[in-house]
Amino acid sequence: MKIVGAGLAGLLAGRMLSFRNPLVFERQTGLPNNHSAVLRFRTSAVGDVLNIPFKEVTMIKTHHPWKNAVADSMAYSFKNTGTLRSDRSIIAGATVATRWIAPPNLIPRMAQALTICYGEPFEFPKLRTSEPIISTVPMPVLMQELGYPFPVSFDHTPGLNIRATIVDCDAYISLLVPDPKYPFARISITGDELIVEIPSPTDWDGPSMAEFVSKCSYEACELLGFNGNKLFNISWSKQTYAKINPIDDAMRKQFMFWATDNFNIFSLGRFATWRPGLLLDDLVNDVRQISRWIDQGSYSIARAR
Repeated sequence: MKIVGAGLAGLLAGRMLSFRNPLVFERQTGLPNNHSAVLRFRTSAVGDVLNIPFKEVTMIKTHHPWKNAVADSMAYSFKNTGTLRSDRSIIAGATVATRWIAPPNLIPRMAQALTICYGEPFEFPKLRTSEPIISTVPMPVLMQELGYPFPVSFDHTPGLNIRATIVDCDAYISLLVPDPKYPFARISITGDELIVEIPSPTDWDGPSMAEFVSKCSYEACELLGFNGNKLFNISWSKQTYAKINPIDDAMRKQFMFWATDNFNIFSLGRFATWRPGLLLDDLVNDVRQISRWIDQGSYSIARAR
């Protein structure tokens, strides 16, 4: 079988389906640099299935108050997606929860046992094939590749993630920031690593980028109660699909059925199935379900999803 994309979803599928001798295709010349978000999980499922020990920690999640719970929720939604919604994860007060932290070398450990073809954009077949394909390609891109005849409107927000190491730190926190005066939407610390997530940055590559990154880093530290001088190894990376807005569920599923029935392509992952709230933990069951459909030999069974 073939897997398209060596991001987290593709690597997880490759490891879980290693008994099928998968061949992974990745258009970049190395492991994609798109893992700048927090490798922090709500369950131990990913670590368990990979047989890679994750660290169990207690984390604190809260938000930096701006006006009130309603206004803050709306502002946080608008900052992330450009739309006013009331279902964002703003909370009153703070919550304490158990989380599982992946080891720093998770990505290369997942990749080392797989056969990955780097620098080779996968040409999706135009005819039905008996060999199943798992695609982690974003749904709008796959639609275009396959010539899907029905137009669908997608809305997504690009982003910028800043990463840095903090001196003398071992904390696990997540701070949501709805206040429009700050360009970033979330600040996270995992151990000694700071991650600052900025949706829709106004300048990707201009000469002021380094100054912008430095300013955001120091402001994030100030909100967390320590001096930015504790930071070193500051870096940043772009994300094309930092946030995605939901589309009509029937339209989303219809394309997935069409791709499976006509090309034996199974979509996997948040962007490939266009589900904004999907977590990597959830993909463990998704990969198992895809494997069952393949074993049953009837691809129209995908309509049951």
